[in-house]
Amino acid sequence: MAKAETNNPGFVETEELSLIKQTAREVAEGYDDEYWREVTDGERRPTEFWQDCADAGFLGVTVPEKYGGEGMGVVELTTIVEELGAHGCTSANMLFVVNVVFGAVTLVEHGTEEQRDELLGPLMDGDLRFCMALTEPNAGHNAPNLDTFAEDQGDGTFRVNGSKQWISGVDHADRMLLVARTTPKDQVERRTEGITLFLADPSDPNIELRELDVGIPTPENQFELSFDDYVATEDDIIGTRDQGLYQLFDTVNPERLVGAAGAIGTGRNAIQRAVDYAKEREVFGQPIGGHQAIQHPIAESHSQLEAAKLLVQKAAWMMDHGDDPARVAELSNMAKLRATEAGHEATDVALQTHGGNGFSRDYHVVEMWKGSRLGRVAPGSSEMMRNHIAEHALGLPRSY
Repeated sequence: MAKAETNNPGFVETEELSLIKQTAREVAEGYDDEYWREVTDGERRPTEFWQDCADAGFLGVTVPEKYGGEGMGVVELTTIVEELGAHGCTSANMLFVVNVVFGAVTLVEHGTEEQRDELLGPLMDGDLRFCMALTEPNAGHNAPNLDTFAEDQGDGTFRVNGSKQWISGVDHADRMLLVARTTPKDQVERRTEGITLFLADPSDPNIELRELDVGIPTPENQFELSFDDYVATEDDIIGTRDQGLYQLFDTVNPERLVGAAGAIGTGRNAIQRAVDYAKEREVFGQPIGGHQAIQHPIAESHSQLEAAKLLVQKAAWMMDHGDDPARVAELSNMAKLRATEAGHEATDVALQTHGGNGFSRDYHVVEMWKGSRLGRVAPGSSEMMRNHIAEHALGLPRSY
């Protein structure tokens, strides 16, 4: 049968993606389990790892060449994150989300030329760190209900008051993507209007940081923020005033896919550890991996990860090729749901395979198990992913 010409994504790995994977593996080889335990325990910053990622061009992978980036897309970005996670850097995806997605992706999509010229270079070089302040104590997933308000002072400045919660990495960030309401809810036609994106300075004395006591291993600390008459200017606005929530979708969908890729990478790493352990661990005179009770959960989990990976690849390809934004959002939510569920299940299977040894930090699987559980809650809980799929993909009534 003759080959048909098609614009659909292929399943043969390109030479470019093979090189990207190889480079990611080479970066990952320099950082063992002990290194990542020290990072997630707060004993060290992942400075060396992040600089290696910058030197490899990973931080500028989605930035156009005219700004000094690699001129690639979300396909390549998710490939990098997955491969780093699959080879032991299981905390790397959060670093890519807060810096590459919240920072570089947002600036490329909606930043001014001045903002891009000032910030993209240092971001790609690893010299500038980013974070995003969106979630609030009384809003959560209901972003249009946020209370943080930026009041227009009439002189080109805004006075910001309010609070944010679960803000990752703000203690080491140089810039913050701040989401604030600029027009009251009762003065807009749609509740999703009246919200604006700002560039903010997290070190400003009018922003108070309070660290949250979090019981999972993460490379970035979590904080609650209070804004008390923080001053932003018109030059700090990213995109169009009052349309920030719509522009934020260009950040949220890549965030979902990067989180999904990280979950798959972690899952792959967990399954490989389970396979290695099952081959070596002998009970009653034979390796435990010779028993179907051990084999079948590992095989099932492996197949779930492979299926989730296809969803991530499809959504990323559609995003890079400018497909229908609504369909991209549907696929991104499906990919995030399936990947984070499969990723956590893989760590649970690995933990069970290790038996009692699985709870020893020396084997690292318990750390992966704890860390991967976060993916089912953030960014965007599994329940909200299902709500979106039900409403937008299946046409069911809005349930929230």
